[in-house]
Amino acid sequence: MEPKRSDSLVHPEAGSHPASAYRVALGRHDAVASALEARTRRVEVARLVTFLVGAVVGLLHDDLPVPATLTVPIAALAGLAFVILVSRHRSLRARLRRARLAASLARLGLARLERDWQAVRIELEEIGAVDPLLAPGASSEEEHPYVVDLDVFGPGSVRALLGPAPTPSGTETLRRWLRDPAPADEVRSRQAAVAALAADFDGREALTVEALLVDPVDRAAWKGFLRWTNGASPFARGHGAGLPGWSIGFARAAPPVTLGLFLFWSFSVGVPALVWVVPLGIQGALAFRWGKVLSQYFESAGARSPGLRRHHALFAAWEAHDDADDGRLRALRARLGVESGPRASREIRVLERWLDLAGSHGSMVHQVLTVVFLWDVHVAVGLEGWRARSGARVAGWFDALGELEALSALAVLSHDHPDWCFPQMREGTPGLEAEALGHPLISDALRRTSDVRLEPPGRFLLVTGSNMSGKSTLLRSLGLCAVLGQAGSVVCARAASMTPLRTFTSMRIHDSLTGGVSLFMAELLRLKALVDAADAGDAQRGDPALLWLVDEVLQGTNSEERRVAARRILRHLLAAHAIGAVTTHDLALHEEPTLDAASTKVHFREDVDDTAEQVLSFDYRLRPGLATSRNALRLLRIVGLQDGEPEAGELP
Repeated sequence: MEPKRSDSLVHPEAGSHPASAYRVALGRHDAVASALEARTRRVEVARLVTFLVGAVVGLLHDDLPVPATLTVPIAALAGLAFVILVSRHRSLRARLRRARLAASLARLGLARLERDWQAVRIELEEIGAVDPLLAPGASSEEEHPYVVDLDVFGPGSVRALLGPAPTPSGTETLRRWLRDPAPADEVRSRQAAVAALAADFDGREALTVEALLVDPVDRAAWKGFLRWTNGASPFARGHGAGLPGWSIGFARAAPPVTLGLFLFWSFSVGVPALVWVVPLGIQGALAFRWGKVLSQYFESAGARSPGLRRHHALFAAWEAHDDADDGRLRALRARLGVESGPRASREIRVLERWLDLAGSHGSMVHQVLTVVFLWDVHVAVGLEGWRARSGARVAGWFDALGELEALSALAVLSHDHPDWCFPQMREGTPGLEAEALGHPLISDALRRTSDVRLEPPGRFLLVTGSNMSGKSTLLRSLGLCAVLGQAGSVVCARAASMTPLRTFTSMRIHDSLTGGVSLFMAELLRLKALVDAADAGDAQRGDPALLWLVDEVLQGTNSEERRVAARRILRHLLAAHAIGAVTTHDLALHEEPTLDAASTKVHFREDVDDTAEQVLSFDYRLRPGLATSRNALRLLRIVGLQDGEPEAGELP
């Protein structure tokens, strides 16, 4: 199903005010939180009073001026009231936490709209949304075609613009979608789901709050849990480090026999204690022998990772969510067992109960239960029964949950920017065309947009202009349009259309002292990878065309050699059925007839006024043709770095 949008591809909510929605939500949730805080304090006081009344009446009943016939009922009523108030207090605390999380989500939305990355970080820490994709080193994949150059991950990144995806499966799905472009049909399917979720502000908020209530999950424990669902049974025949096959039968038969012998000894005279001590000792020895294997088994299942045991409510929330007649959302909910089969929420709840029983491993009570009842064996049998029934479904459930969370995260961007559009995915000649294209990480107040069209294979966009005029920003805007568009998201444009594309950038190139790689060599290696990527595509096989974006070809060498090398690389890319754009300060780069004929020339302009407070000013407007301004020497003079008389040919 296509996303609901106008013929111009503008998002259907254009004209609405997402900031107003967040402010209204923030006011509502702050008011609820304040009321709940007051009620919670009153219940805390009442709980303390009932406890003191019960304690005083129970301990000092003989010294109180109250008839003895009343002290017991008063103490009992106080105890009952205390239990009720404890339960009430827990309920209020849970509701208060939800209200605070919802308020933080509203503040997070306002921070995103203003591109206040520090506030985004603070709010994410406040709600406990520890996302590895937002960590400082998250965008360190130097070999990836574009994640570093386009600021896809890390603080102040594209990921920070999207909504939270708190669970490991949601984070991993979103990471994959932003790294790997999807086929056109898949993109259209995601667009429709994103549009449906974007329109459901309250529903998305409730689902995100539910996900945030899940305790943070250690990624190593998470991966271990997924391996456990399909791992070997501790009772499997031939499992070298496992339990013998007769252990289950022994665990079922031996404890009742031992207890029976203990009772027989207790009520008989002359029967030696060895009659039950010996069987109990055998159970203790076996429990000790099997304990290490079962402890590792429970740890793999997640018994020591509370976050793995709090997903049932989140599954239940998605199962109950109104899918707004969207086919993809219905299909994902069906994978959770909504229409047939066991529901994920129920089965995960059963698993959580077994893991809670396994989680007591190592306590004193556990040691007694293990020796007397061979407790661990029974818990392992219960877990194995669950795994046999539902273990094969777990990966599918969490994959579906990950997709739902990723779609919801993309829907947040769609809601936050109703004037952005879903790009139209088309077939045919490779290309990308956008109207009012901007950079999504720049705030609405500062962003400047351009109408851009990348020419079909055999042509390229040549972008010229001075430093800081907007050339690199234009390239990143084009790249992020392709990346977000093929993730299924809206893009920062009024209208856009594109064919499936593989994006490859060469923009932020660094030398490496420790690696012994100069800037020039680092640039060469990156450009070699780009050319290889272009050559690897096969249009006859149906591979998407390469979208290449190169910022200043080969800065690390002299002008003449740079020009020759750059021309060779550009000719190769033109012959490789790729589309792209290059920025340059070298206005002679195009002078070769082949490149001159193949290039569409655009430029940015700046103004220099040495009498103004701000010497340099930019309008960031994209204009046709080559840049014509020459301001470097003027700037040298303005900052006081020009001495003596002008050199020959130099303008005074």
